[in-house]
Amino acid sequence: MRIEVKLRPAEEGTVLPFNYNYEVYTQILNKMYLVSPELARDVETSHADYFTFSRIMVRKRELLPEQGIRVLSDDVSLYISSHSPDVIKAIAEGFIDDPLLKIGNAAFIAEDVKVLREPNIGREVLFSTLSPILVRTVKFVDGRMKIWDLYPSDEMFFDKLRKVMLMRYSTLYGEMPDDKDFHLEVLKFKPVRILVRDTYFRSSLMVFRYTGSKEIALFGYETGFGEKTRYGFGMVKVIDSEPGREDL
Repeated sequence: MRIEVKLRPAEEGTVLPFNYNYEVYTQILNKMYLVSPELARDVETSHADYFTFSRIMVRKRELLPEQGIRVLSDDVSLYISSHSPDVIKAIAEGFIDDPLLKIGNAAFIAEDVKVLREPNIGREVLFSTLSPILVRTVKFVDGRMKIWDLYPSDEMFFDKLRKVMLMRYSTLYGEMPDDKDFHLEVLKFKPVRILVRDTYFRSSLMVFRYTGSKEIALFGYETGFGEKTRYGFGMVKVIDSEPGREDL
């Protein structure tokens, strides 16, 4: 289930910071706490990622290299997705009860919350990311273990992604999907670096063709592909247009 939250800048010339994932995550939780404290507590403390969210979509903007993104459009969009209707309902009602979303010095007012139509998810889907996919591994460097962020150009990326998706699925549902096999053909990708609290994560915006398990495809659509999706990684949309027309 997925919603679009339309947000109006509280002031003209609002500048959105480049790194806002953790603030958005905490405020989504706060919206849930307003409506359903017990559910919000379960979501916050669980090892499973119950939801994911997109980048904040600014249709007309000006990049300020040392500051962020100056919002020139009348509104921006935030997409939030979950496998759980209860989670989405609590988030949507939370935005209605408290429409303010504050990110650094930027403030936005939620003017509309809309449930989006669900696409048909089959065994072959063309996906484009709404937030970058994060895949990580551990490598030994100079005799010490180091966490290593992977790109699709790394040989380990796809094997690690498969393991992550199966582990996340079993954590959330308590069992493995009947069909575990899937394949990604990356048509193009763009590396990005995002600061979450005090850690930088290297991740990938991409357009990819998914083939295989319908269960994993739907799971990825609802809760995100890859790791740490609760912090705004791995959200995808289904596209029908040629991948070259998608703006990464």
